[in-house]
Amino acid sequence: MMRPEPVADWIEGKYEILGKIREGGMGAVYKVRHRLLEEVRVVKVVRTDSSGKKSDAALRFLHEAKVAIRLRHPNVAVLHDFAVDDQGTAFIVMEYIDGWSLLEVLQGYGPPPLSLTLEIARQALRALAYLHRQQIVHRDISPDNLMLSRDGEGQPLVKLIDLGIAKAVGASGGLTTTGVFLGKPRYASPEQFEGRGIGPQSDLYSFAVVLYELLTGRCPIHGQHAPSFMAGHLLRPPMDFDEVDPRGIVPAD
Repeated sequence: MMRPEPVADWIEGKYEILGKIREGGMGAVYKVRHRLLEEVRVVKVVRTDSSGKKSDAALRFLHEAKVAIRLRHPNVAVLHDFAVDDQGTAFIVMEYIDGWSLLEVLQGYGPPPLSLTLEIARQALRALAYLHRQQIVHRDISPDNLMLSRDGEGQPLVKLIDLGIAKAVGASGGLTTTGVFLGKPRYASPEQFEGRGIGPQSDLYSFAVVLYELLTGRCPIHGQHAPSFMAGHLLRPPMDFDEVDPRGIVPAD
């Protein structure tokens, strides 16, 4: 049986590890099955740094759990459980979503049909409206944080995931030092680069970039790396549809 290291006793007691989904510097994500309920779920593991102290990633991870545990919406991934072991390693058990991220959709198939794109937009915006009513700003809206699945009737179902850098609207302070940017420059709002005035409009800006990509297959901002994206978001207008959609596939309205 595949095992994350270290493994909390309660994880091994409650879940069967089915496989590793991905791994990075901060930890790993595993597909698991609840031993009693036989339900497939996801366990995210965040390791401490080499000094044994909780890293910024672990602190963000615990913040994600505290935020997500109280959220209940059909378009937001459900948090089932979380814990921290004696070594400070954090474990979070999330809903398993049988589907693809919008990033995988774009990379594997290109822009979805217009009707599907509009349905994705409707559901994603419902998720954002719910978060904003809860006084939460996601701050990392991007194609890899939006999952496309199907509901019980086979209809498209969008799920917003990864609240690791979500922040309560109006909350003072933060989890990063001044000048440390969290999020993805390709999708970030201008105020995220400036480090001030971040609010619900920031999520809507980021989703507008995602929607532009779903419609055209292109990013509205010219760029190849963080500085060029920053300059594009702050100083240049988005690329016109005449340039990215010369055949007029996207209806004018």
